[in-house]
Amino acid sequence: MVYGRTGDRFLDDPAYDDFFAAAAGLGQPVFIHPQIPSDALRAAAYRGFDPMTELGLATFGWGWHVEAATAALRLILRGTFERHPDLQIVLGHWGELLPFWLDRADSLARLAGLRRSVSDYIRTNFFLTTSGMLNPALLRHALTVTTVDRLIFSTDYPFQQPTRAEIDTFFEHFVTDTDRHKVRSANAATLFGIDPLTP
Repeated sequence: MVYGRTGDRFLDDPAYDDFFAAAAGLGQPVFIHPQIPSDALRAAAYRGFDPMTELGLATFGWGWHVEAATAALRLILRGTFERHPDLQIVLGHWGELLPFWLDRADSLARLAGLRRSVSDYIRTNFFLTTSGMLNPALLRHALTVTTVDRLIFSTDYPFQQPTRAEIDTFFEHFVTDTDRHKVRSANAATLFGIDPLTP
């Protein structure tokens, strides 16, 4: 699990390329966790409200997710997945906004000299978690940009605390028991190399 930047150094900085090479070589996924925007960005884009609203806007309400989406997009544009085609990235919150902006993000691939579209990398190198956001509209959209094999159920405790009934209702939106099983546990077990039946 990593943040999208350390100080002013972004995750796609060449200094981190050995890290991604190692992760790909070991078959270990990297989870990009949201982080609070830099002080400069907070001052420029998230001020002008009472302190709690400013904090919420810069974190769970918006800023965290823009930060994580930007980090993921920068990795793609830097050619990280062309150098490390087996590298797998996990994004929470249904892909941290990025899947909702692929029509525009795809136009960046040509500018960056990539061989494939941003959407292609999302489909082959990214897993998306639900992070407790169990809106069926989010599920439907995710399935337009990736496959059920790349979705992972998660709760994002303590920020999201869905009830058992809400979880059950969410899983009713899957067409087959096989798909339910994949998202509930099988996809995560495969990705992380774990046996969900072993205590």
